[in-house]
Amino acid sequence: MDIELDLVTLVILIAGIFVLAIFNYFMNLAPGSDPEDFALGPPQLNITCDCYLNTLILGGILIVAFSAASSIFSSRLELYFVGGLAFAVITIAGIIGRRKRHAEWKEDVRVIRRAVYSPSQMTSKRGPVDIIFDEEDDDEDFDFENY
Repeated sequence: MDIELDLVTLVILIAGIFVLAIFNYFMNLAPGSDPEDFALGPPQLNITCDCYLNTLILGGILIVAFSAASSIFSSRLELYFVGGLAFAVITIAGIIGRRKRHAEWKEDVRVIRRAVYSPSQMTSKRGPVDIIFDEEDDDEDFDFENY
């Protein structure tokens, strides 16, 4: 395979792919939706639909842009190779961001479960902390008149 892109075009393509990959990573990492937003049906079913379609969007847009500017490539094989490589890099960056967001969600759930009492703890007769009061009055030993 012979890639014959001139240096300026190659630098612009690499910079554009890099910028889109970073943007796709942060777009899929960004908070703005909670796991409950993707829940389907009753919560007891625990079915979610947080598909990875978002990770493919920017790569698809870049492929359309490459096809519109296909005259910069010397052959179709070059267009297919650069387009496929760019699509893969951008999509993988989005998937890494998405997986990191899912890991953060799991960590948040663990923290919340540790911080918030479960309903069984709230209805128990005993409190979460036992405070033992001494029944004897310590005031009997204290000399109030000389204080």
